[in-house]
Amino acid sequence: MRQLTSRVKEEAHRLGFDLVGVMRIEPLAEDEKRYLDWLRAGMSADMAYLQRRPTLRARPDELVPGARSIISLAVNYYSGEFDEVGPGQGRIARYAWGRDYHEVIPPRLRALVARIEEWIGRKVQARCFVDAVPLLERAVARRAGLGRIGFNSCLITDRFGSWVFLAEILLDVDLMPDEEDSRTCLRALDCINDCPTGAITQHYVVDARRCISYLTIENRGIVERALRPLIGDWLFGCDVCQDVCPHNRRLPKTTWKEFHPQSGVGKTLALDDVLSIESDEAFQHRFRHTALRRAKRRGLLRNAAIVAANQRYEPAIPLLEQLMETDPDPIIRGHAVWALGELAGRRARARIERALEDEHPFVREEARASLER
Repeated sequence: MRQLTSRVKEEAHRLGFDLVGVMRIEPLAEDEKRYLDWLRAGMSADMAYLQRRPTLRARPDELVPGARSIISLAVNYYSGEFDEVGPGQGRIARYAWGRDYHEVIPPRLRALVARIEEWIGRKVQARCFVDAVPLLERAVARRAGLGRIGFNSCLITDRFGSWVFLAEILLDVDLMPDEEDSRTCLRALDCINDCPTGAITQHYVVDARRCISYLTIENRGIVERALRPLIGDWLFGCDVCQDVCPHNRRLPKTTWKEFHPQSGVGKTLALDDVLSIESDEAFQHRFRHTALRRAKRRGLLRNAAIVAANQRYEPAIPLLEQLMETDPDPIIRGHAVWALGELAGRRARARIERALEDEHPFVREEARASLER
């Protein structure tokens, strides 16, 4: 068992994985309790997929019956710092600068399984996952010794900080488990103190309802007015709690070229370009093979309207006016109304008054609120 485990780890590193550990298949009882408490507190917002069969996430033996071990793997995706962000540019969270990791990582997981089959001389019953399965991945990674959990709830590794993608292979092969990482986070509270929206409510607890990553990616509906200014220039995701983390200083850049900005959308996007995307088909074509597809056209254009207002980026006014009047999506129209009110004020009054006749109540309410300011 020890020799096979060593070969598995060597092969994983050869395939490019930066960290690899093993956990024996067993329930994650303490993590399950914390997860259920978090759900009961309503902190998962409207992410219904997190609420379906919640106990399954902490019970890998039920997720993959017959599995004996979990191989937990991490890939460093850090590819540098932001350049200065000028007016009319929206920030993209680092994990989305390059290609979509959901597409890049799985082939190497399957290659690792194939090698294990060669070594043991039989078909392996295995399932490979990359952030798309009901499993408490960070808890598994901690149990497999990859790192500790930070106050911001991210997994923090010694060599790569929290800038890592996680992946797992659940398989019917006995491997030697690693010692779990039981360390606590450093006593620095930078992530809690610097979160723009106060989403980190206590150590290790993030309220998704206030998290900018949730608001700009998973949330496809209305962003509360009080939260819109706090989003700042984040067009897709947010890295603040990781940027200020003392664990994330002086780290090596990823060796996976797919995750460098040159391979994807880059570090920022021009707001004018985003606000000019006219259809879902154009959006899908523009952002194919990138993580930005997750937000959909509705979410990204809504975000661009918010960022334009926060930056006082007046060149966006003509595009916002067009969206307010002609876009088929009421979420985009309503946020365009708000952004116009913030940017143009009285100059846009006549146009915003026309939005009072919009067929959708959200757009009408945004128009009323804007005119009453």
